[in-house]
Amino acid sequence: MDKSRKVLLLRVFLVALGFTIFALAIAFQLIKVSLIEGAHWSAQAERLYLKTVETEGDRGDILSENGLPLATSLQFFDIRMDLNTQALDDRIFFAEIDSLAWYLSRYVDRSKSTAEYRNFLIQRRRAGERYLLLKRNATFDEMKMISQFPILRRGQFRGGLIVERKSRRVKPFRSLASRTIGLDRDNAPNVGLEAAFDEYLRGERGERTLQRISGANWIPVGDLALGNPARGADVVTTINTDIQDVVHNTLLNALKHHNAKYGVAVVMRTQTGEIVAISNLERQNGVYIESYNHAIGSLVEPGSLFKLASVMALLEDGLVDVDEEIDINRGRTTICNRTVRDSEPHEYTRTSFRHSFEISSNVGVARVVNERYRMQNREADFISRLRQFGLDRRTEIELSGEADPYIKEAGNRAENWSCLSLPWMSFGYELSMTPLQLLTFFNAVANNGKAVRPYLVSELRRDGRTIRSFRPTVLNPAIASEATIGVAQELLKGVVENGTGRRIKSEAFEIAGKTGTTQLNYTDAGRERTVYQASFAGYFPAEAPEYTAIVMISEPSRNGFYGGTVAAPVFREIADKIRAINPDRDPVALKNAGLRPANVSFPYWQVGQTEDLRYLFNSLGWFPGVGEGSDYSIVMPDEELAFSLNPRRVSSDVMPNVVGMGLRDALYVLERKGLEVRASGYGRVVRQSVPPGSGLNHQSVEIVLDL
Repeated sequence: MDKSRKVLLLRVFLVALGFTIFALAIAFQLIKVSLIEGAHWSAQAERLYLKTVETEGDRGDILSENGLPLATSLQFFDIRMDLNTQALDDRIFFAEIDSLAWYLSRYVDRSKSTAEYRNFLIQRRRAGERYLLLKRNATFDEMKMISQFPILRRGQFRGGLIVERKSRRVKPFRSLASRTIGLDRDNAPNVGLEAAFDEYLRGERGERTLQRISGANWIPVGDLALGNPARGADVVTTINTDIQDVVHNTLLNALKHHNAKYGVAVVMRTQTGEIVAISNLERQNGVYIESYNHAIGSLVEPGSLFKLASVMALLEDGLVDVDEEIDINRGRTTICNRTVRDSEPHEYTRTSFRHSFEISSNVGVARVVNERYRMQNREADFISRLRQFGLDRRTEIELSGEADPYIKEAGNRAENWSCLSLPWMSFGYELSMTPLQLLTFFNAVANNGKAVRPYLVSELRRDGRTIRSFRPTVLNPAIASEATIGVAQELLKGVVENGTGRRIKSEAFEIAGKTGTTQLNYTDAGRERTVYQASFAGYFPAEAPEYTAIVMISEPSRNGFYGGTVAAPVFREIADKIRAINPDRDPVALKNAGLRPANVSFPYWQVGQTEDLRYLFNSLGWFPGVGEGSDYSIVMPDEELAFSLNPRRVSSDVMPNVVGMGLRDALYVLERKGLEVRASGYGRVVRQSVPPGSGLNHQSVEIVLDL
């Protein structure tokens, strides 16, 4: 018995000893984990449920000179709900679920009834949902509204509200100057102004703490507005949206009319070099888009535009009198065993050098340059004058990608210099430069010899304050003598008065400029047809220039190909419309040029209030026929009156037709019918989601606007 008892006690002791050792081991591990390794394991836990991510403030806006956004970052929000947040107990949830379901059905998704929303939310709560999407891409106003719905108004921890902010870069004016404004891209290099001023446009960098709630779902911790990094600076450009709109659409219409490959049009202020409009349109898959900045990046042989530089070189070296008589042999001659022809046929045998320039005679300028430079071994003097005019240098505009102009060195065999080089260069071949570089040269002539750098950005702003300004930069105070510039200006006026530009002569204001017609594939001996580039560069008004512009249309394939018939009319239309935009500068010009049907582009198919339209046209001296019985009218073509105002009736019992209306009128008409309206775009309505004449059982309608 004693022996059995001793064995039992020994077993009890051993068991107790084992428990004691086990307890001590557990106590040791607790002390080790909590005190010795506490910091390490706390960090590990945080890494599992908390993480810090880099954030960046909103990107700054790119603005027009009149303060309108050309590129801006729009804020959007994904709104989600944590249906199983700890503070949201069943008592609160079931007390307010009916109200929340009603609000969601009424303001978020009308396709779901209140009952459907209620059952859906209950089902997802029971399934343990912690990251339920309520609305994607909500606007700021929508986010604020949804944040006040029942349950959600309690906030992130007590109501399960999750708001995720994001932004999207948009161009409110869409394709206007799109390539120049540029692109802000995540997976590719930026281009345009977006790239050139990226360091200013970028928002400041910061950090934000996220909490894991389930699986790979992370939500921001704390108030979304707290700790947001500062937004970037705004870039204020010299682009004028009114002029840009004119240039873009005038060029687009011309490209379509002539079925051209691509076109360029740039307008700059003569005295300062501010680019107020720049358009680059190229045909891709049958549609003209801004895909490449040809004005800055494409080298072209300028053709007859370059004759201005050749004449100025002759004048600077005292080698020609513009009123001397020269032989142009009906537009045909031979130089170095090669035939030189004028692009447009004529019957002139002898004429003044001035007149040969006005009619853009290749023979005239080539023979004089050949005789007075090449045959006198003065080829290097001619090239030196081109460099004096700045034609061998880039403009150094703010954008990247400007091509280097190419002008051969006189006598350099490595550049294929031959006895033909100088005569061919005299009328714009065997050398190349960009449209913007050519424009800068013409602008210097318009600006009485002072060359200014073209530029696109006038200032940088942060929080409404100017942090940096950009002023006009003089590249050369005098590219040529005063006498040479004076003669050059007379010659350019003569082109429009008497020569190849006479089709665009205006009675309202004087235009000075030069036409150009370039053969693009002249080196291709096996060509099936000749491909041309039509161009016109000039300035207006000629006596006191305000704007200098260049128009280039590449490979027109119908309705003409000469610079005087393809590019010059585009220049004239742009000039007319720019003058009309600023009527106070020349009210007489507006009266003479703006009130004839041939010179007016009427806003056909646009809709507005009848009395507003009547007042507008009457103020301009037009008295169109007006249909009676409707508050709204549409501008329609009319063979006798040029246009008329036809009634656009707004029925009381069917869906109204708001296509052609501005946003204000469309909203007024639709909301008076009790309809909820969602609008996107800018300009006038081009499409509505519910067809006109449909029943009014639809409770919402989407309208799309475009320029």
